Amino acid sequence: MEKLEALLKYIVSEMVKTQDAIDITYEEKKDLIVFKIRVADGELGKVIGKNGLTANAIRGVMQAAAVKDKLNVNVEFLD
Repeated sequence: MEKLEALLKYIVSEMVKTQDAIDITYEEKKDLIVFKIRVADGELGKVIGKNGLTANAIRGVMQAAAVKDKLNVNVEFLD
């Protein structure tokens, strides 16, 4: 779990200027892990990207990384 969280933090920190404001939490629901990301005001658009393409790419990377541990992962971006 810590490896997935560290990977997610690394990906998001490379996209935003205010790296101290990144807040990543996670919830475990049965067989699903939901990561919730908050970033500084005005930087959420950088993480989500145009038409959500960047957000979907982040979700894809996280799901691929979780396959090794046989986990289902989802990523939510909170305002």
